[in-house]
Amino acid sequence: MKVLSVHWGKCSGCSIIIDNEIKFATSEERFSRIKSDESYPKRSIEEALKFCKLSPGELDKVIIAANRVPFIPPLLRVYSKFSLKDHLRLMKDYWYPKLVKNESVKLIDIFRDRIDLKRYPFDQPFISDLDFNEIEQIQFNKDSDEKISKFFKKALMTQLDINEDKIIHIEHDTCHGSYGFYGSPIRDNNTLIITADAWGDDTSGTISVYDSENKKIKRVKEYDHKEFQLARIYRYTTLLLRMIPNEHEYKVMGLAPYYNGKIIAEVEKVYDSMLELNGLDFKFNSEIKDIYQFLKENLDEYRFDHIAAGIQSFSEKILVKWFTNALHEYNSDSIVFSGGVSLNIKANLMISKIENLKKFFVCGGGGDETLHIGACYNYSAQKEFEPKPLESLYLGTDAEYPDDEIKIFDKYQIKKLNNVDQVLDLILDNKIIATCRGRAEMGPRSLGNRSILADPRQVSNIQKINTAIKNRDFWMPFSPIVLDDFQNEVIKNEKKLESPHMTIAFETIDGENKIPAAIHQADKTARPQILKKEINPKLWELINGFYEKTGIPSLLNTSFNLHGEPIVNNIHDALHVFENSKLDALWLDKHIIEK
Repeated sequence: MKVLSVHWGKCSGCSIIIDNEIKFATSEERFSRIKSDESYPKRSIEEALKFCKLSPGELDKVIIAANRVPFIPPLLRVYSKFSLKDHLRLMKDYWYPKLVKNESVKLIDIFRDRIDLKRYPFDQPFISDLDFNEIEQIQFNKDSDEKISKFFKKALMTQLDINEDKIIHIEHDTCHGSYGFYGSPIRDNNTLIITADAWGDDTSGTISVYDSENKKIKRVKEYDHKEFQLARIYRYTTLLLRMIPNEHEYKVMGLAPYYNGKIIAEVEKVYDSMLELNGLDFKFNSEIKDIYQFLKENLDEYRFDHIAAGIQSFSEKILVKWFTNALHEYNSDSIVFSGGVSLNIKANLMISKIENLKKFFVCGGGGDETLHIGACYNYSAQKEFEPKPLESLYLGTDAEYPDDEIKIFDKYQIKKLNNVDQVLDLILDNKIIATCRGRAEMGPRSLGNRSILADPRQVSNIQKINTAIKNRDFWMPFSPIVLDDFQNEVIKNEKKLESPHMTIAFETIDGENKIPAAIHQADKTARPQILKKEINPKLWELINGFYEKTGIPSLLNTSFNLHGEPIVNNIHDALHVFENSKLDALWLDKHIIEK
């Protein structure tokens, strides 16, 4: 069985599964070099087929990872191009008149200057003949879902030269749940599969239970997007703090620990008045017509860090209560978690502490960028293949290069790579090293193949990396890669949870002294990539060498990219960042490049 799955939306992309194993997965942004690119993933599909040495005719199925394909966001480039000013305009000129004043306003009229047809898949009559004044009906009327589906199918049929009967849809949260479960190592009976996000096919959350005897996942609870509004509340809080929604929620989470005073309780009361949980049922305050406007009116007197701390505390509290109740209701002691809300690593830390929870796993990149992997997994399970867990997220293109291509680095010092000791010596000399080797990581986190690496003992490396390379907000922390065998020397992981994808925060053991550059400076927690030797032997060898020299089984890790750009994909992208930053050296498959 050979299946291609495609996601069209924020971080469009695709994946290929052959029988029970994911062979390739990537996002369009890695090729377009446009962060969060929501355009049709034409290049991703080409690269996937090329890597797997498949012709389109060999595909048994092509899956669209959603029932309701978003039409307006790609048309307006909401995720990749909208500025803070655009988002504020959206609230002021569209949502407030529409929701509060019941005025008839059309999004397409407000943002006509943002219409971008150039990156739609093909010149199709559906686009060229479209009356933009009716576009909202096309997007939001369920009766039009088939029309939008046919448009997307036609794009796939044109590119792949396949018949329509090869193309199917799989529902949004089914994809989230399948990715979360089948991508995890957990296969225990009665494992709960919980998804939570802002919206997808009219749901915003689900609870499912795994039946190990029959090897089936059964959905037992789902939440209408009008009921479970946590993700939207967090989104509009992000905008209230003048950060970009759907993008900078992690910044709010990173800011939150810098305030830990009594005012948090006051701010929480505002959020408590918006969303309640009774057992497993959420109730959203029906009197609130416009979430953003409500937050503006009720949080205007509070400082930015008070608000960040309040929304984070509220989110942790309600998620812990929900997960605790679910464990009790379904007599379970294990959970896998997926969907956009699963990206909240601090909430995941609090969830992991639930007394009756023995096993907890969060797959990497649980947002929409991995929907296509979940669709592949779900179809494989339907066909009674037993999907293999994702041992790693090294699923993208390979950074291999012919020997003569190294000449693109001719203006720098090029040294043949003999062993990792050459890289280790540079790190011990407190050099900042980038690496572009092996297969690219899938998702938003660099996991050692497209990473910037440094000595975690040197707190000065925080400012050095930020000012010379990353240009990040001062309060945002870096993360460590920690050797699995020695993790108990730097992090507290009493339940021995597996966290290979940097998805759960952990309290540290003397982190402020052992790895000060790779922890959160306010609460001393860390978001580690817990690395097993067999997953990335060369990286493990490097860190083990550092451990033998320093007694610290860890390195600082952050994504290899410039601010506002996607993670690098190949050595040409690596050269671009190397030339436009103050990186000291570059670790490639066969060479070390030094300035």
